[in-house]
Amino acid sequence: MTANEIFSVLDYAVVGLEVLALAVFLLFSYQKASQLFFGGKKDISSDADSLLHSCFIVAISVAVFHFTTSTIRDLVLGLQLEKTDLRQVFYFVMFLMELAFISCVFALHKLRECEFSGVARIAMLLGLVMCINQMIQYYSHGMQGSDLYNLYYRAVIIFVNISTLLAISVYPVFSLRRLKKQY
Repeated sequence: MTANEIFSVLDYAVVGLEVLALAVFLLFSYQKASQLFFGGKKDISSDADSLLHSCFIVAISVAVFHFTTSTIRDLVLGLQLEKTDLRQVFYFVMFLMELAFISCVFALHKLRECEFSGVARIAMLLGLVMCINQMIQYYSHGMQGSDLYNLYYRAVIIFVNISTLLAISVYPVFSLRRLKKQY
């Protein structure tokens, strides 16, 4: 198995686990599901509610953007462009998707008027790391045609995805621990 195949399998595994974390998150907060989807400032009456809403915003944004980015990635790769032009368009679009993710998390927090949890801050910081990674690869591979950064590029993607998975898994894990202590 080549390094690219390993990275691809790891990437899909992490995305699957992120979706699973979102499902577990929703399972543990099923009583407040309608508030999470449709609520606002009036539904946030404590720090625990603020944490719940913030973590939900991040978890749902991660899930939506992974599927959206995958679809757009496939569309861009299907374009009939010269190799260099395709690389440039691809890395620039991936940069824009990461920027859109950060903007979405920020805007949803402002719209809901809830505080940014540590999970939200970590997710936005990881999004920024990914933006920087995309721009480095845009310059290195897209503009210069160099393959020197490719391995690091893939490694950063896996690192960011695993770190994001760990960040959005924090709330369900602590909810489960709290639930076990009650019984």
